[in-house]
Amino acid sequence: MHPFYYLFDKQLYKARPMPDCIISIIIPVYNGEKTLGQCLTSVFKCSFRNFECIVVDDNSTDNTIRIAESFDTKILRFDRQHGAAYARNRGAEAAKGNIFLFLDSDVTLHADSLKKAVQAFARHPDISALFGSYDDQPGQTNFLSQYRNLFHHFVHQTSLEDAATFWTGCGAIKRNAFFDVGKFNENCRMMEDIDLGYRLKANNHKIMLVKDLLVKHFKYYSFLQLIKTDIFDRAVPWTLLMLRHRQFTSDLNLKPNDKLSAMVLILVIVFSLMSLTSKWFVLGNSVLLFIFFYLNKDFYKFFIHKKGAVFTLIVIPFHFLYYIYSSLGYLIGSYRFYFRKELY
Repeated sequence: MHPFYYLFDKQLYKARPMPDCIISIIIPVYNGEKTLGQCLTSVFKCSFRNFECIVVDDNSTDNTIRIAESFDTKILRFDRQHGAAYARNRGAEAAKGNIFLFLDSDVTLHADSLKKAVQAFARHPDISALFGSYDDQPGQTNFLSQYRNLFHHFVHQTSLEDAATFWTGCGAIKRNAFFDVGKFNENCRMMEDIDLGYRLKANNHKIMLVKDLLVKHFKYYSFLQLIKTDIFDRAVPWTLLMLRHRQFTSDLNLKPNDKLSAMVLILVIVFSLMSLTSKWFVLGNSVLLFIFFYLNKDFYKFFIHKKGAVFTLIVIPFHFLYYIYSSLGYLIGSYRFYFRKELY
């Protein structure tokens, strides 16, 4: 889609004038011309209109600014790249709202997303922050993008509502709580939302996962992007943060079933190597694989329901691979924490 597809009449994309802004939507972006127009269009089509929208450009070199200027947004721009945590903090400092909604530039809101966020805060006045999940209709159509985004949807939809961390794909936080814990850690080049969530919990702030707060994700995954993202942008930094904060909660990607599945697959690899020495290891592998599929039966049922049996069969080897390289990421992160004394 051409990046200027969304350059319509700016008057069509205004928030309703209100005496007091309730929500400040903060969108950090770097070279986001392919998706920012869709993102902003969805923001201004929301049924709830009591908001301001702040686009924080991290020194983009494409047409990001021109796209942002075609909407009724406040634009902050840097003369050099600082990273998402820095961008989100500057956006929050410039915001007027009493709730900050952090949104990635490659997602689109549903028409009722803002309304659901406000209603959740109203129904649960004791919570300080909340977040949603990707919906079950990913924006990219290739297999890996469908698989990875549906994987994310499944994880969030099967996790506890009483959350232990935070997510900036679509996450809202009360102004006072955000500044109370010291904003995002600008030393974090990734997973700064997980770090913020850990600090919120450590300071007795409650976080809620709102499962019907949904956004559509437009990130494209190739095989190499998938591996790099899951190991070096997720598993390794998340391990460093867990060890640093001493947070070992059993939720999201760290449920007991996930930990057991990883251990079972490691044993499958060991037994496969040992099967050359004894047939009992072949039998043992059969038992281990049965255990693995039993532990993940709901995951595979979900994919069969959403995408059919053929798609699910293709998912299986990638699911195996996920647990193997996630375990590798945990080992790398642990090594860097304990032996290289990295705190992240």
